[in-house]
Amino acid sequence: MSTSPEDRLRESLNRCLSDSLVKGFGGLVIGSVVTLLFFRRRIWPVWLGTGFGMGMAYRGCEKELNEVKFAHRK
Repeated sequence: MSTSPEDRLRESLNRCLSDSLVKGFGGLVIGSVVTLLFFRRRIWPVWLGTGFGMGMAYRGCEKELNEVKFAHRK
């Protein structure tokens, strides 16, 4: 029993959204801890950590969605 392309796309988008939230929040937490411990409450480590987390999530989503996109061509 094969799933339809729409279902695979929906599942991939759901995974991407949850992955983005988890990695973005993880980067935010790590950036907050770093700024509290080392940078005396500067804001840039928080933004940097969040950006790294969201960038990692974006790259993973891009790869996963490309796999779904090109899966029907095989």
